Amino acid sequence: MSVYTSINHQQVQEFLNLYSLGRLIEYSGIQAGIENTNYRVTSSQGDFILTIFESLTAQELPCYLNLLNHLSSADFPAPSPQRCIHNKFINILSGKPAALFNCLPGQSIEVASTSDCSEIGKYLANLHILSQSSGFKKPNSKNIVACQQVFEQVDPFLSKPDKELLNSELQFQLNYLLPTLPSGIIHADLFKDNVLFKQHKISGILDFYNACNDFYLLDIAVTCNDWCVDNNKVNQQKINSLLSGYQKIRKLNKDEQTHLTFFLRRAALRFWLSRLEHQLEPKQGELTLQKDPLVFRSILEQHRQGNSCD
Repeated sequence: MSVYTSINHQQVQEFLNLYSLGRLIEYSGIQAGIENTNYRVTSSQGDFILTIFESLTAQELPCYLNLLNHLSSADFPAPSPQRCIHNKFINILSGKPAALFNCLPGQSIEVASTSDCSEIGKYLANLHILSQSSGFKKPNSKNIVACQQVFEQVDPFLSKPDKELLNSELQFQLNYLLPTLPSGIIHADLFKDNVLFKQHKISGILDFYNACNDFYLLDIAVTCNDWCVDNNKVNQQKINSLLSGYQKIRKLNKDEQTHLTFFLRRAALRFWLSRLEHQLEPKQGELTLQKDPLVFRSILEQHRQGNSCD
C-alpha cells in the first residue's frame, strides 16, 4: 500500500459523490506495502480507505472484493468494500480501477509477542475455515514455477553465493514429493504490517490481493516467517505459539506437521525472490516502500540448517 498514483481534492470529492458520502474533509497517502495506491479519506460521514489498483484490472478484481465482502459479512475483521450508488464495488479513478473500504481501527505492530503470534494463528485458522464457502477460486500465480522464472530474471545481477543458494533451494523444492495436504483459500501475505491491533487485540486484517488457492501450510509458513522472527533470527518459541493458536481452531494432521519446514523454506524462497525482483525493478511513486531481500535470505538459510525434510 504505497502511493504511485497522485490525485487531487476534486478527484477525491467526485469519487466520494459516487457513494453519497458527503463532503471531503481531508485525505492523505498511506506508505505501506508495495502493490497498490492507498489514501485515508475523511468525509463528513466518516473515515474510509480509498484504494487505486496498480496491477489488477477491473476484470480481475471482483473475486477479491467478493471474498472480502464474504469475510466481513461473517464478522471476520477484513476491510468491507463499499457499494456505490450504482451498486458496484469498483469504479474508475485516474484511469485505474478503484474501490472504497471502511476504515478499520488500530495500528500494525513491529515486533510480535508470543501472545500476538498465538492470536494471529487463531485468526489465520478462522480465515481458512470461513473462506471455504466464499466461492473464491484463484490459482497461486507465485508458485514454485513462478519462483524459478523470477530467478532467471534476477540471475545476471546476483553474486555467486546467492546464485548457488537460490539454485540449490529451487532444485530441492522442484524435486520434492509432497503427499496430498489440506488446501483451500489462503491469504499468502499475512505479514505484521497487514494486521491491525487495538488495545492489544487484532482489529483488522488487510491486503488480500495475493489471496489464492493453495496449501494451508504455505499460509502458516508465510506468517511464521514474519511474525516469528526477531532481528532476522527465527524464534522457535514464537512458531510454537502461532501453531498452538492455529490448532485451537483447526488441527494440523500428521503430514502437515511433518512437512512444515519444507513450506517454511518455500515461503522464505518466494519472498527473497520477490524482494529481489522489486529491488531491481522498483515502481516509481510519490510514496513507496522497499523491503530488504536479505532478511529472507537469512531466514531461508536458518530453515535449511535446521531442516528435517531432507
